[in-house]
Amino acid sequence: MQRTSADGVTVLWTPARTPDPDLLTAELSFGTGIQDETAPTLGVTQVIAALVRSEAGDRPHDVVIDVEEERTSFAAHGTAEEITDFLRAVCRAVSALPLDRLGRTARLLGIHDPATRDHRGAEPLSARYGPHGNGLALQQDPGMYSWITADMVRAHAAARFTRGNAVLALDGPPPEGLTLPLPDGPRPRRTAPRPRPGVGGTWQHRPLDTVSLLFTSRAWEPAAVAAHLVLGRRVDRTTYGERGIADAAIEHWFLRDRSTLDRVLTLHPADGHAEEAAHVLWRSTLDLASGGPGQEELDEFTAGVREQLDAADGHWRSLNRAVDAEHFGVPYCDDATLLEAYAAVTPQDVRDFLQRVLPDAVLVVPHQTHPDLKTPRGTPLPNSDCWRLHAEHPPTQGTVFRMTPLRRATSRRDERGEYVLTPWGIVTRDGNQDEHDIRFDEIALVLPDGPGRVVLTGCGCDMHVYPHQVRHGERLVAALDAAVPAHLVRPTPDTP
Repeated sequence: MQRTSADGVTVLWTPARTPDPDLLTAELSFGTGIQDETAPTLGVTQVIAALVRSEAGDRPHDVVIDVEEERTSFAAHGTAEEITDFLRAVCRAVSALPLDRLGRTARLLGIHDPATRDHRGAEPLSARYGPHGNGLALQQDPGMYSWITADMVRAHAAARFTRGNAVLALDGPPPEGLTLPLPDGPRPRRTAPRPRPGVGGTWQHRPLDTVSLLFTSRAWEPAAVAAHLVLGRRVDRTTYGERGIADAAIEHWFLRDRSTLDRVLTLHPADGHAEEAAHVLWRSTLDLASGGPGQEELDEFTAGVREQLDAADGHWRSLNRAVDAEHFGVPYCDDATLLEAYAAVTPQDVRDFLQRVLPDAVLVVPHQTHPDLKTPRGTPLPNSDCWRLHAEHPPTQGTVFRMTPLRRATSRRDERGEYVLTPWGIVTRDGNQDEHDIRFDEIALVLPDGPGRVVLTGCGCDMHVYPHQVRHGERLVAALDAAVPAHLVRPTPDTP
């Protein structure tokens, strides 16, 4: 791995495994992504990337622009001259974004669902963090771009798209005349999202069609990598190979901070088999935690790592690890050290890792799925639903706002609800007297909807407060408006 700089930007390069002296691949990345947005600014990084693409223009060589959870990259493959020209154009566009194209760009982006929303790891991340950090991936929708203003774009670009937050990776020596004239600015400090209390060590219903297990590991922990891959293969053999109830398990990992990763294993079960898939996933995890992997499983794991490192694109895996180390302070290991560390993992290492992280793991399942799961101690694995069941909790005290007579007459009994106004927030109470909190200090976003409000709560649920449905409902909306800071209110198109 070679290291240099250009205009104050760190440049990392290594020769390609199949070098072509006339071609070069370059990836200019910025250490920012969805994780650095908030609910009101969600989509701003994608808008900036699209504006840069529009300014850089169409090119004869391959260009790929990605916005991920942790970073944003602009990659191209071409001759040294084409690469130099492409990088210069990207830097110019970042320095002077074409904000006159903001409306057009937002409309075009809104045609399709955001790519990162397809990550099946989004649901457990949302369960873990709510609408913050990587939990924001679930909140994306095609309409979010229309709310992005020029001021949001300027502020985000000035803070995140700077030379101090950029790294250039190349699969060959830097070309002659390389310049990276980016705006000045330091690498911003990233604040890790706080896990929601009471979620670790539970299972939870979420509005999804998958079954996912999330657990955390240290950023550099070979036993965690081995555990994740061995577990995925074991689950595959049962759910896909033997029973035919789910597609192949998908493994994701997400950087939470410089020392912590969230690892997610996800299954997409066939209709009617979500409960069975959840049992297999959880039971397989407990079995691996108690008995550990067989040596042949660890040998298979090590052989797979060696195959990846020896592949034609293996040098890019090493480059990407080095880029993450530059952006986020994640420990970096060269290929030889990495393979040696993975080969040294023992069954006891895997057992120790899983036994450490299982008490904080989160399993998410679709609604109407009720798995009967046990902890490693044999006690029932608790559910962490964000609704409080009436039979298990006393009713919240406060000012009650009941439905209007017309609303009660036209609603089914189980749909009839009420609101409770308290000093700390509003409680939604459904027809079964189960409750959901809207805590003022945890609200992530408020969207006006005529006289009513749609509230994105701290758990990631969308809750509705409509004054015409309850007596004196305008008092509820007034209390909500008074408690929520203006920057958390997304204006409607008719609002100045």
